[in-house]
Amino acid sequence: MRTIFNLRRYNPLKRAGVLLIVVALVAGIIGCVPTDTYELTMAVNPAGSGTASDVTGTSPYASGTVVNITAVAAQCYRFVNWSAPAGTFADANAADTTFTMPAQDVTVTANFEAVPADHFKFYTVAFETAPEVGKDVQLVDQFGSFDALVGDAVLFGNPVEKVHGEVQTPISDPDRHYTLYELLYEEAPQSWQVTVKNQFGNDQELTVIGPVALAVPTQKGDHEAPECLDHLLVYEVLYEPFPEVSVLLTDQFKEENVVVWEPVLFANPVEKTVLGSADATEIQNPDDHYVWYRIEGEPIEKTVPINNQFGDQVLDLTYADTLAVPSEKVAWEQPLNHFNVYWAEWAAEPPATFPAEVQLEDQFGAITANVTFPELFANPVNKWYGDDWTPISNPHNHLTFYNLAYEVTTPTWYVQIDNQLGLDQELWVQGPIMLAVPTKKGLHDPPQGLDHFLVYEVVDSANTPVEVVVGLKDQWIDQPAVDVGLPILFANPVQKIHGDQVTDIQNPDDHLLFYWTDGGTYCAYELPIENQFGPQLIDACEEEFGSDLLGVPSLKVEWTAVL
Repeated sequence: MRTIFNLRRYNPLKRAGVLLIVVALVAGIIGCVPTDTYELTMAVNPAGSGTASDVTGTSPYASGTVVNITAVAAQCYRFVNWSAPAGTFADANAADTTFTMPAQDVTVTANFEAVPADHFKFYTVAFETAPEVGKDVQLVDQFGSFDALVGDAVLFGNPVEKVHGEVQTPISDPDRHYTLYELLYEEAPQSWQVTVKNQFGNDQELTVIGPVALAVPTQKGDHEAPECLDHLLVYEVLYEPFPEVSVLLTDQFKEENVVVWEPVLFANPVEKTVLGSADATEIQNPDDHYVWYRIEGEPIEKTVPINNQFGDQVLDLTYADTLAVPSEKVAWEQPLNHFNVYWAEWAAEPPATFPAEVQLEDQFGAITANVTFPELFANPVNKWYGDDWTPISNPHNHLTFYNLAYEVTTPTWYVQIDNQLGLDQELWVQGPIMLAVPTKKGLHDPPQGLDHFLVYEVVDSANTPVEVVVGLKDQWIDQPAVDVGLPILFANPVQKIHGDQVTDIQNPDDHLLFYWTDGGTYCAYELPIENQFGPQLIDACEEEFGSDLLGVPSLKVEWTAVL
């Protein structure tokens, strides 16, 4: 059999040509495959603190591509560093730098921080030449809203570097300055309990009263205008234990070692509106608070030209007065008032709202009763006991006590009490006999944060009379020496249901113990009041029974029903 070969198919020249064509085609195909690329995303932390930009601007990028990036801080912030889950930075601490892409999609984050609050060294302004502003302002801080007249400049503050032990706190912004102006207003000041922490310690308990001054961001001489600096509403601090530490302070005037003594002022950031103006100065840093501590610096004679929202002024400075320390306000509350209690009765026909049926529930139980007629009226009162002064916390909070009528039999309660007048006072109480209702008096504002109280009669006490002498001053009379005797009434906070209105307990730990006192000589006739039972007219007298009552905020340590 003859085999026929296909010479055309096996022609070596033709096979070589085909191979070259195939290789060329494969090479061409490989050459057209694009290199893998990855997305670059820019971000900032925290939100709103600045911008982060890809300057090269041609994302996506191949792995290993060097990209130009930049970060710009928003007002009141400063750049900290760059971060990313992959890739590398030429300098992670520089706002303008380069980033080398990894082999993956990646987000690069510019991290910012708020410009730290400065310490301030405050100097007394000579009162003889102190400029007076004379503008009415409305001030709103975390404690409330205040209308006041801005008066004389009293203090001027430089930013200051502080060295305390091994801790050095540099100046963040040398253009920041403050001028403190006194505040004048007709209302009674209010007080709060504030817990703060700062470089001098944690959980410092302060009693603050006021406000007393307004701190205004100020441009000094040829400095730039301050940025990122809030107005501050300043309160007086009642005497508190002091740190008594030595620090080195260096400001634009001098360097000196000083001893830091007791806290004297406390400040909240505040929104300020000059009355008649539509523009409010908003709060920028709501968490920035300050505590001023007394220092004893060397005398100084400096004349400082300044400018702020109250115009151009000139201040004559005399000596270093205080050190303002940035502080965290951990907690704050407006404590329960002490009360000066007056005997009360209708001054006209009883309103149609009486008697009123209510449902009452306190820590002792629940009853349904009729509220019938007024028995007592309570004014907030300042109290002096030895060297301790307890100011009125809220001058608008008043109480009217109404008689209760009900048919159920209630147990006797053993109650152990602790307050400023004595430890572990043991009482046996019955009732309740009265309901104390938060009340608006005359032209005062309505009460705020004040509970209803269910009032019990003290039928026995294991203690002798406290027999202390206190000074009392309320909005009607001033009594420099009042004898305090036996406890006579005890009050629990109570939930009240009147019709469809439910008034819940706001402060379950607030209790009041009322003591006999040796009385006063004041009567308020036809006193207009208003509460949840409507507008009323009462007569309130201290002298009617020859003795009166003092209500003291108290801690209820223990309580037990006695069958």
